[in-house]
Amino acid sequence: MAEPDFEAQLTRMFAQAPSFPDTALFNAEVMAKLDRGWAMRRMFIAVAGTGAGLIGAFQIFGSRFTNELAQLSREGSHGLETEINGGWAKLTSLLSTPSSAEAVWLAAGLAVVALAFAVTRVVEDF
Repeated sequence: MAEPDFEAQLTRMFAQAPSFPDTALFNAEVMAKLDRGWAMRRMFIAVAGTGAGLIGAFQIFGSRFTNELAQLSREGSHGLETEINGGWAKLTSLLSTPSSAEAVWLAAGLAVVALAFAVTRVVEDF
């Protein structure tokens, strides 16, 4: 059986981390690496979120606009002014439909929130 004094001394020795002369430098290097990693992760998440949001917006608007463009092309060749007026009417009807208007405002609101988030992160880094 071991002596209690020896066990107490071992417990104290392993409870305290040894100090090295370059401890402050080591801590600064580790913190710099951790901060750089987080900045890269935040940047990747922001790019991925922006890309996903753009893809989603293109899919929402693309599905509606392709049908409208196909209908315009089926109607035959009209004068340029007639087609512009028809397109403007379709766009106004798209924005006046409650569900479409909500999607537009939702996308605009999310873009503003994402921009505010990006600005706060950039300000924190400096």
